Amino acid sequence: MVSQHHLKAGRVFMLLLIVGIALVLFGSASAAGQERIPTTISIALDPAKPAADQGFFITGTLITDTGEPLGNKWITLESTAAGATPGKFQYLKVTRTERDGSYSFFRPAASPPEDLMVRFKGLYPYEASQSEVVTAKK
Repeated sequence: MVSQHHLKAGRVFMLLLIVGIALVLFGSASAAGQERIPTTISIALDPAKPAADQGFFITGTLITDTGEPLGNKWITLESTAAGATPGKFQYLKVTRTERDGSYSFFRPAASPPEDLMVRFKGLYPYEASQSEVVTAKK
């Protein structure tokens, strides 16, 4: 036999479940109507022109269009052979931005001549952005 306590606990659970689902649905609907915040991601090489047998860093910053740094966001590094057909970039690595929006990747001395770019895929409420393309070791 089911006790009154168990019936009451079951009703409370169902009520909380319904309220939770309503909040999720309402939150998604209200978020869909809001505009996303534009972002900008920069890219630079250090050293600026690495030699063929030299390792180097790819650095930059992810910010909003108003200059607010975006920390703790995933950034991907993508590459294609230097001078290859545009749009044929391949995923290389991923990292998170620091609190000040900065990020850094390292490419070893054995890396080939390549075109590089970084990408922020966006995360609500922020829009996605990608950097310009830079060429290394060419």
